[in-house]
Amino acid sequence: MYKAIINLLYNLKSFNFLFIFLILIHYSCAGGAPTKTVISESSIKAMQETSELNSKLMMQGSTSSKGASSPADYLVGPADLLEVKVYESDKLSDTVRVSSRGSITLPLIGNVYLSGLSAREAEQLIETELKNKGYIVNPNVTVFIKEYNSKQVSVVGYVGSPGTYSLEGRETLLDVLVETKGFSDQAGRTIYVSRTESDGNGQTYMVDMEELLLKGNSDLNIELKPGDIIYVPSSGNVYIAGAVRNTGSYPLTGEFTTLSQIITTAGGTSSYANNSDVKIIRYLGDGKREIILVDLEKMLNGVVEDVLVKDRDAIIVGASGTKKLLYGLTLGLGFGLFRIGYTPPEK
Repeated sequence: MYKAIINLLYNLKSFNFLFIFLILIHYSCAGGAPTKTVISESSIKAMQETSELNSKLMMQGSTSSKGASSPADYLVGPADLLEVKVYESDKLSDTVRVSSRGSITLPLIGNVYLSGLSAREAEQLIETELKNKGYIVNPNVTVFIKEYNSKQVSVVGYVGSPGTYSLEGRETLLDVLVETKGFSDQAGRTIYVSRTESDGNGQTYMVDMEELLLKGNSDLNIELKPGDIIYVPSSGNVYIAGAVRNTGSYPLTGEFTTLSQIITTAGGTSSYANNSDVKIIRYLGDGKREIILVDLEKMLNGVVEDVLVKDRDAIIVGASGTKKLLYGLTLGLGFGLFRIGYTPPEK
């Protein structure tokens, strides 16, 4: 019996400490007596898959472009902490935080607006100010960014360390996921990156981590922008967006979860919804997806059967007639990504 356990552990691609712990506890409590295993084959497979994803993720981290990212890529913004060194005078050197208006205050010079400048451009501006005011003929200034606070992204869901992370230059999705210490055993294989553009319009990118990490589709490794929200749901979830009251990811409640159940869980459709324009985007494997058109109006009236939803489905509820002038929904493939775009309606 113990030999069988050892052989099982040996055949795993990567040892999972939680798995080993549970096996040992199970058999120690049973005193070696034959009992039904407490871990299903599907759980073992999920652990193996997660372990493989994390292994690939950490390998990506070791060769990530982040380590080679130049500080020149970073543009100063509010809340950043800067160390300003004036080599000709220690009294003019200071460590200052960028104000909400994008400026800092330095001895003798006063307010200097630095928001949107690189560290080198900030150095040149301060040198020019010192020279123009007649304090130093040929000043030499360095600006070192001690804290990167103005450009942050949030990671929520099933990762090792969810939270807020600072972008220290041009960073990608994998750069930040490495910082979160990888996926938990419950993590799903499709993650969502939500972004609000400067015009208020939103984009949600659906990223297949198997395609990105296991099959090497680098087009899916999108460059992140400040304010992005990365959501890693648990497995057995569907995503719903568009004209519903509460967009987001929802768990499948059973083997036969239906479309109407998910919409109800999301608070129902919005007042501007077009119940005849519902799309289910279904993952087919190998990076492929299909779009299933559903007439929710007929379904609710019993004309057509309720549709079963599956893990990793994305449900999009369209907007009605005149409301389309206020609410626009776009679907598209860009750089290998499935993208959902939307324009929030006027209240």
